[in-house]
Amino acid sequence: MAKILSVASSEILKVTRQLLLENEGHTVHSALTLAEVEELGKTKENLDLALIGHGFRGPEKREIAQTVNQYFPGLSILEMCFHSPEIPGADFILSDSPNDLVVAIKLILSGRRVRGYME
Repeated sequence: MAKILSVASSEILKVTRQLLLENEGHTVHSALTLAEVEELGKTKENLDLALIGHGFRGPEKREIAQTVNQYFPGLSILEMCFHSPEIPGADFILSDSPNDLVVAIKLILSGRRVRGYME
């Protein structure tokens, strides 16, 4: 399936998302910090999607997205958010539901855009 970079704001979310996505058949590279994202970027790993979790504040999310764009130009970004998106041009879901996340990832990997709540 896909190779996904998952950036989470806590160890619990990092592990939970990694298990969820691996259970769906994906290969997951997890990160907690901007430095970890940069480390992975320097390996030149081929990725299919970057997932940025809802636990980061707007400026942090945008900085993570800039770093993803720097190391992985053109990579699709899926932003999880509670109220409104912070990353310009990114796909986003206004939900923290594992089921919504799985559906959103499938849609993006099939070439579709995701905006707002899943239906």
